[in-house]
Amino acid sequence: MNNNNPLKQNNPKLPFLKCTSGAVAISMAIMLPAIFTCMAFSINQAYTMRHRAKLSEATNEASLAVIAIDNKNVDDDAKKQNRKIALNYINYFITKKIGNESQTDENLLESGAQINVDYDEDRKEYYIAYNQQFDELTKNGYSDEQKPQSVVVSSKTESYGNTRKYQNHDSIDFAFISDFSASSTCLYSDTNCNDYSPNNSAQRRLDYMKAAIVDVVKEYEKYSEYQFALVPYDIGVPVESQTKNAAGGKNYGCSVMYKMNQVWDSINYNFWANKNIAYTHWRKLKRDNVIQDYTNISNYFPKHRKLANYYMDYSYYNYYSQLIGPALNSDPDNISNMQVLKEKGLCYERTDLWDRLENGQAQWACGTDRSDHPEKNTYEINKNYGNLVQLFDYMFSKDYDKVHYSFANTITVDVKGTINTLFSEMNENIITFERPIAPVVAEFSPFMGMCQAPLYSNNIMNKEIIDAKKVTDVAYSNIGKGKFVANFESAPHLIPFSDNAEHNRDLLNSIQKANWMPGGGTDTITALLRTVPVMAEGKGNNKVMIIISDGKDDPGADVLRDIFLDEGVCQAITAGLRSKDNFDNGYIAKLAKSAIIYYIKLTPNAGNLTTNDQYEAEFGKWFTKCMNGNSMFLMEARDRKSLTDVISKIIEIETGKFIKKTE
Repeated sequence: MNNNNPLKQNNPKLPFLKCTSGAVAISMAIMLPAIFTCMAFSINQAYTMRHRAKLSEATNEASLAVIAIDNKNVDDDAKKQNRKIALNYINYFITKKIGNESQTDENLLESGAQINVDYDEDRKEYYIAYNQQFDELTKNGYSDEQKPQSVVVSSKTESYGNTRKYQNHDSIDFAFISDFSASSTCLYSDTNCNDYSPNNSAQRRLDYMKAAIVDVVKEYEKYSEYQFALVPYDIGVPVESQTKNAAGGKNYGCSVMYKMNQVWDSINYNFWANKNIAYTHWRKLKRDNVIQDYTNISNYFPKHRKLANYYMDYSYYNYYSQLIGPALNSDPDNISNMQVLKEKGLCYERTDLWDRLENGQAQWACGTDRSDHPEKNTYEINKNYGNLVQLFDYMFSKDYDKVHYSFANTITVDVKGTINTLFSEMNENIITFERPIAPVVAEFSPFMGMCQAPLYSNNIMNKEIIDAKKVTDVAYSNIGKGKFVANFESAPHLIPFSDNAEHNRDLLNSIQKANWMPGGGTDTITALLRTVPVMAEGKGNNKVMIIISDGKDDPGADVLRDIFLDEGVCQAITAGLRSKDNFDNGYIAKLAKSAIIYYIKLTPNAGNLTTNDQYEAEFGKWFTKCMNGNSMFLMEARDRKSLTDVISKIIEIETGKFIKKTE
C-alpha cells in the first residue's frame, strides 16, 4: 500500500470523537430537547407564579369584602353569602368578569376550584382559602392522545386572604349628607309620603335620623382619629353666617357648588337673593307680545326701569314693616312699628317727590343703608335684571319639564365643567347667598325654593302658611309676636371638620340642642357636590361620605342628578380626594388613602333586595353609575336602631386589616 499518496496524507482517518462536523450535529440533537424542556418548565413555572400572584391578590380583595359584610358565619346562609361574595371578587380580579348573583356559589366556581371561608369568633378573624386549576401554558412533551396536565394554585392561608376585625386607628373623616327636605317629616312607616307633616312626634324620619347620628357620634367621639361633619340639605346646603339680621337674630346662607354656563356665571346671586323682580308683570308683557326675550332688556327695560325700582323698594318696605318692625317692637300697643324702625335708623319717611318718582312710591324707604340696596347697585341691575327674570321663568313657570326650583339646574349648570374643575376651581365654583329671614314667597326672594329647612326650624314657615298657600296678615302677626326673626338660629347648617380637639363633642352638642323641622324640596346631587370642599379640607387619611335620604329627589333635580352620575361624578370625587396632583397643587389638605361614598335609603322598600334589577329599580343610577353595580355601598333603614346599625356597620367596614395567621 502506498502511504505516500498526497490525498490520503491530507485526509487521514480520524476517530469518531475527533470528527468535528459530526459532533456538532449529534450534540445539538441531544441538547435541544433538553433546552426546550427546560424552557417549557421555566415558562410554566413563571405562568404558575403569575397565576398565584393574581389569585393571592384576588383572595385579599375577597377577604376585605367578606369582613365588610361581617356576618360571622352565623349560619349556612351566612356562609353561602360569604362564599358568593368572595367568589364574585375572585372571579372579577382573575377573569375581569363578575358572576351572576342569582347563581349559586357552586356555579360561580371555576372548573376544579375550591373555596373555604372560616371565621374565628374569639379573634374576630376571617380566613379565606382558594385554589384553582390552571392548564400549563406549554404542551411540550405530551403526545396527541395526552391532555396537558393541570396545576393547582392556591392562596397561602398563612399570609393571604386573612383579615381581622379591629378598631382602626388610622384617621378617617366621616360626612353625614343628611336629607332635610319636607318629606323627612313623614312617618318612617309611610313609604308613600312625600309631604310636609310636622306633627308626627318621634315617628318622623327626621327624628330617627337625628337620633341615629347622635348615637353614632357618641359611640365614636372618644376616638380622636375620627372626625364627623354634617352636610344638611334640601335644595341647597344651609351654611352658618357670621352676620345678624336687622332684628338681631342670626342670618344664614344657602350654598351650592357648580360651574355655571355662560351668562349665569356672571350673576351676583347674593345681591339678587332678597330682590322682588316683579316676574308676574314681565310675564304678562310677554304674553301680550311686548317682550319676546326676557334677557334682551334693551327692548323693554328702559321703558320700565322705574317700575322695577318700585317693586324692589316696596319689597324692602314690606320686609321691614311686617317682619323687622314687629320683631323690634317691645310695646306694639303704644308704639307703631314704623316709629321703631325710624328710631333704629332702618327706615325714613319719604318727603321728597323726586325720591318717590325715581326710587319708590312707598311712604317709607327702608334698608337704604345696606350695601345690597338697589340704589347702590345700578350696574348689576342694568346688566342682569333680564337674566334674573329668565332664570325665575325657568324655575317657576312650569314651561320647562327638566328643571327644578333652583338657579342651578339642567339649563344653567355646566355639568362637565363642574366635574373637570371639582378641585382646581373649587373656591370659584362655590356660590353662597344670604337667605332672607322671611316666609317663602317670591316677593322676598327669587330663590325662594332653596335652603328652606332653617325657616321651618325657626317657625318662619309653618303648617298654617303651607295650608293657606299664602302668607296672611295673621301669619305675619304671629311671626312678629313670636319674635322668630329676632331669635333666629341658623339651624340646621353645614358643620365642617375642624382642628378643634373638641370638634366631635361640639358637633354632638349642636345636633342635640337643635330644634330641627325640615322643609323644602330634595336635591341630593347638589349636596354631594357641596360636600367636596368639606372633604377636601379634612385632615383624615380616609374619606367616607354617607348620604342619608328617602331618595325622592324633586322632578328636574333627578334629571340633573342622573346627568352628573352618567358623567362619572362619584368617581371624580373619590379619585380627586386620592389624587397626588390635587395634593401637590394645594387643592386638598390631605392625600387620602381611600375615599368612599355610601347611600342609605330611609325606606323599608329598599330592604330584601337580591338582584341587580331590584337594586337598580330602588336606587337607580346611584347603583349602576355611582356604585358601579356594587350593592355593598347601598343600604336601607326603617327606624332608629336599623339606621344606627347601618351607620355603625359602615364605620366598621373601614376597620379591616390583613394579618398573618401567627399574629
